[in-house]
Amino acid sequence: MEQIASEAEKRTQVPAYPRSVEKVISAIMTSNNFWKIVDLSDEPLPLVAEILKLLKEHDLVIFEGNQILLTEAGAELARRLGIEPFVSHKCPTCKGRGVIIDDSLREAYEKFLKIQENRPPAIHQFDQGYVTPENTFARVALADDRGDLRGKKVVVLGDDDLMSIALALSGLPKKVTILEIDERLVNFIKEVSDKYNLNIDARVHDLRQPLPEDVLGAYDTFFTDPPETVEAIKAFVGRGVATLKGPRCAGYFGVTRRESSADKWRRIQRVLIDMGLVITDLIHNFNEYVNWDYYEEMRGWQLTPVKEPPKDIWYRSTQFRVETVRGFEGFNEPIVGDIYNDAESSTT
Repeated sequence: MEQIASEAEKRTQVPAYPRSVEKVISAIMTSNNFWKIVDLSDEPLPLVAEILKLLKEHDLVIFEGNQILLTEAGAELARRLGIEPFVSHKCPTCKGRGVIIDDSLREAYEKFLKIQENRPPAIHQFDQGYVTPENTFARVALADDRGDLRGKKVVVLGDDDLMSIALALSGLPKKVTILEIDERLVNFIKEVSDKYNLNIDARVHDLRQPLPEDVLGAYDTFFTDPPETVEAIKAFVGRGVATLKGPRCAGYFGVTRRESSADKWRRIQRVLIDMGLVITDLIHNFNEYVNWDYYEEMRGWQLTPVKEPPKDIWYRSTQFRVETVRGFEGFNEPIVGDIYNDAESSTT
């Protein structure tokens, strides 16, 4: 296991441990589908793909068509090491999120379901991907549960998930503003806002550029869903922090294990702490992303050992909630160079 982990790290430049290999084997014992193995192993896709290739080189797995199967030697190794199939005890009602869409949000949610059917599709140009409609409203429920919406001013930095529409439909925030690079999305949100009298302040803005002066220090709560390099987290979450009024304001964003190793998480958490943020909530796999149509353009597709399109949801992220404390500091400098890709990236 140590040998496979070491070789996988050498080939991918993604931190790997014997535990990483164990989790991949455990996932194979539960599913023969590559995307589900990535999902269940909770390791970065490039690392999972390389571990599978190394397991095959050691005759511990075989690839039969689109299936990934343990060989007799692989099954014997699992027995010897005490590796068991993956088991989930997730609550079937809330899906492990800890919140539900109750009667107070049901009417707004039903409207949102119809509205989002006509949304512009995700495109690779802007590295877009969006969560399920239920997931979007679960975020609303979570933020309301934490006291971050009622009578508050809320800003959404990048709005693939149509959070601005969900927030405005809920009627909870005092004001909702979005800054989004994709003019298609901004126009769609403006049309919905006008039709339903939502009064969303929707603006076209490239978040690689500094934020407009009027949004700095003007909001109580921010939402964003940044790319997953450490530099991108600093830049996009830092932009969110820069919009906040003062201490004890809140921010929400997701970080995956599909594109971020535990080592990267450690660096991300240091960045957050250095900004003057406290991490109040980490809800594992809170966010579930709809499979996007451009999967064959992804780096991850090139790395897969078997070429089968994803069918079920496999890309999930942990929901972070952070709060500012005294001495917090945002980031609003221009972003220069490529901060969207690293060795662990797979959807770019």
